[in-house]
Amino acid sequence: MAELPSGLLEACVVVGAPSDKLRDIYQLHQQNKLNELPLLEAEVLQVHAPPFVSKETNSSQLIGPAFSRVQRRRSFIKKKRRDRGAEVLPNGETANRTEASSATEDISVPKDLDLIALPQLCFPGGLQLASEQREDSYHFLVFTDLFGNRTHGVVVQYYRPVQSCQEGAILNGHRWNSSKSRLYTPFAVCIISKFPYYNALRDCLSCLLVQLRPARQADFEETIKEFSAKLSLVPLPPPGQLHVCFSLRPLQVVLPSREDQDSPVIDIDLHLPFLCFTHTTLLQVLSCLLQEQRLVFFSADWARLTLVAESLLLYLQPLSWQQPYVPVLSRGMLDFLMAPTAFLMGCHISHFEEVAAETEELILVNIDDGIIQSSWTEAIDLPVIPLAAAESFVSRAECLQLHYDLEMCHLGAGTDANALRCQRRDWQTRLNTQIRNITLELVVNIFSGVQDFLNHEHRVFNSEEFLRTREPSDQSFYKKVLDTHIFHSFLRDRLNRKRDSFSRMEQNMSNHAHRNRAMSASPRRPIISDLTRTGYRSYTTLPTD
Repeated sequence: MAELPSGLLEACVVVGAPSDKLRDIYQLHQQNKLNELPLLEAEVLQVHAPPFVSKETNSSQLIGPAFSRVQRRRSFIKKKRRDRGAEVLPNGETANRTEASSATEDISVPKDLDLIALPQLCFPGGLQLASEQREDSYHFLVFTDLFGNRTHGVVVQYYRPVQSCQEGAILNGHRWNSSKSRLYTPFAVCIISKFPYYNALRDCLSCLLVQLRPARQADFEETIKEFSAKLSLVPLPPPGQLHVCFSLRPLQVVLPSREDQDSPVIDIDLHLPFLCFTHTTLLQVLSCLLQEQRLVFFSADWARLTLVAESLLLYLQPLSWQQPYVPVLSRGMLDFLMAPTAFLMGCHISHFEEVAAETEELILVNIDDGIIQSSWTEAIDLPVIPLAAAESFVSRAECLQLHYDLEMCHLGAGTDANALRCQRRDWQTRLNTQIRNITLELVVNIFSGVQDFLNHEHRVFNSEEFLRTREPSDQSFYKKVLDTHIFHSFLRDRLNRKRDSFSRMEQNMSNHAHRNRAMSASPRRPIISDLTRTGYRSYTTLPTD
C-alpha cells in the first residue's frame, strides 16, 4: 500500500507564564505593590501532535464527528497535570486526580522537538506582562537538527487578561476582583511543520485567534486541540501544478506546490530584501553568503529576520547553505555568536552595539537601515561578485515592479476578503517567479563554465584551469568561493550530472547564445517574438522537463 503523504502539522505548542507565577504577580499588582511589571520565564504549557486518533475505535466512532471530544490525542499538558496530580492524602495514601477523568492519551512529545529552547524562541525578547491589551505579533523560526534537516515554525504572541486566565480562582477566600486595574499576559502558539509554509501557517494562526479571543479559559485547551487535529489532516501538495486549498473560517488557506521534487517550497514574499537593501548592498550580502562569512542580521522586528534570511537563501538556489543557521536568537542565546565557524544568525537590533563591540570578524547586516558593515570596521573588505554578473543582475532587478498598490491602481475596492487575498497571492506568485529567474540567472552567470572543467570519470574539478578563464579582477572572489562547503555541495551535484534549475537555465542560455552567433553569421529577418519586450523569457524562465 502506498504511503500517505505527510500532513501539514508536525506539532502545535502553547507557551506562556506559569499559572502560579501569574497568580502571585496579579495579587501584588492589585495591591499596588509592583513598581514595574517583571519579565517572566516562559514554559511549555501544551504540546499537541498527530496522530489524533483513538486506540479503541468502533463503528459508532468511525462514522462520528472527525474531531470528537472523546478521541484520544497526544497531549503534553495532560501528562504534566498527571504528574502534578499525584498527591498525598491525609491518611498517607496517594491519589491521582487525572486517572478517572482524563480521556486523553499521555505520551511523550515528538522526539525532534526541543522543548528546552522553544520557550526562548517563542518569546525571544522575554515574556513581558502588560497593563493594557497589546496587538498580536507574529514571527518565524527555523530549527536544524544534527543532520542538517530543517523544520519550520510560525509563532503568534497574543495577550489575554490575567483575570480570564484565573476564572473561578479564589485568593484568600475571595474571588478575583476584576474591577481593579487589569493585567494582561502573553501566550505564544507555535505551529511546527516540515516545510516552510510561512504565509499559510500565519493565516492558520490568524483563524485560530478568531476562535480564541471570545473563548473562556476553560475552553482554551480544547480549542487548540481541535485546531491542531484539523491541521494534521491537511495533506501537502505533490510537486507540480496542483496546490492544496482548504477552508479554515473565515479564510481560504492555500499551500503552494513545489515546481518539482528537487525544488524548494516557496510560500514567502521574495521581494522583501529588495525593499530593505539597495541593489549594491544586496549583492554584497549575497557575496558574503557565497564566501561563507560569519553573518549576523539585525532588526527591531523579529519576523523580518527570518523572512529576509530565508529569501536570501532562496536567491542562491540551487546552492544550499551548509553552515549553522539560526535566524532568530533570543537574548539568552547571544553566546552562539562566539562560534568560530561560519554561520548565519539573527538578533534584535537592541543588541547591535553589544555584538559589534564584543565579537570580532562578523559581518553585521542592519535590515531596518539597509546597511552592511563589519564588526572591526565600517567598510567591507571582501571580494565582490564578478562585475559582469552583477551588472546583469542590477539591470534585470531595475525592471521589477515591487509595489502591489501601483499594479492595482485601476481596480475598484473589493468587498470579498478571500477574493482580494487571491488577487494579492496571484500578484505575489508572478513577482516571485520573476525574482527567482533573475537570481538564478545571477548564479548561472557566476558559475557558468564549471561543467567544462569537470572530470566525471575521476570525479575531480580542475579549479586552476577554471580560474584562468575568469577575469583578473574576479580572481579573489572565486578563490574564496571555491573553498567553501556551499560550492563543494554544488560541485557534487554537477559531478552527479544532476538535472536541476541551474543546469536547465545554463543549457537554455547556451542555446540562446548559439542562436545569436548563428544569426550574426547568417542574418535573417527577425520574427515578431524576437522584437517583443518579453522575448528574453526564452532563456530566463525556468523550463520544465
